[in-house]
Amino acid sequence: MSERKVINKYYPPNYNPLEAEEAARKLSKKLKTMNKDSVTIRLMTPFSMRCLKCSEFIPKSRKFNGKKELLAERYLETIKQYRLSIKCPRCNNMISFRTDPKSGDYVMEVGGVKNFVTESTKFESGKNETLDETLQRLERQQQQENDEVKKDPREDKLEQIEKRLAKMQQEQEDYENLESLRRGNIAKMKRAAALRENLRLADEEKNTGDAKRAEEAFQKYRDASAVGFNVLEPSQPEASAPLAATTIPQKIRMKKKTKSNSLGIVRKNKS
Repeated sequence: MSERKVINKYYPPNYNPLEAEEAARKLSKKLKTMNKDSVTIRLMTPFSMRCLKCSEFIPKSRKFNGKKELLAERYLETIKQYRLSIKCPRCNNMISFRTDPKSGDYVMEVGGVKNFVTESTKFESGKNETLDETLQRLERQQQQENDEVKKDPREDKLEQIEKRLAKMQQEQEDYENLESLRRGNIAKMKRAAALRENLRLADEEKNTGDAKRAEEAFQKYRDASAVGFNVLEPSQPEASAPLAATTIPQKIRMKKKTKSNSLGIVRKNKS
């Protein structure tokens, strides 16, 4: 690993960076133009297919990194044909299909098979058709379509009118059914809203009734308590008689009888 991380590289004595850059540019240009007909593109499968190697189902419109190759053959000598190649996502098998301008579809070549095959035309897909043959075929198809219309034009118009009337009638019935369903849903929603409102009002009435009954019970309890227990009111203090005037010897004797300790508690002496 260490030999790949060196910074210094060997350059020979005759190395010319300008010539090396020009040679690298020519080589890259040669590689780009070497396989010009084959180009790597991002494509989507135009139809559902199945791998022949592993039977893997590949749905329509699945994205792949594939190759587009221009074919040498032309349709009506002017329209180009391309070959598209992808790889199976399961077994890596190469699946290729090409464009078919004559039928306006794709033709599977190798590696897979179509899951749905359209109705085959009268002419073989591999046969190259000239311009005159194509014009003749288109004229015959147009003539057949005109003959079918000319057979019974009135009947065809009447059938179209009847189908149109039946379709309009069916649409009218569907609209009426839809309108009836809408009206029924609106009525159901109104009934549900009314029911919810009634339930809410009933709950509120119940809560208010409970609160009122609780208040009445508490008031009765207070009344019963007031009647059963006589609470004494504090009596008004009587007017005290005027203190008699005391003399100084009486004050000294009272002071001797009452002494206070260190805690401030007054203690009366025994005499």
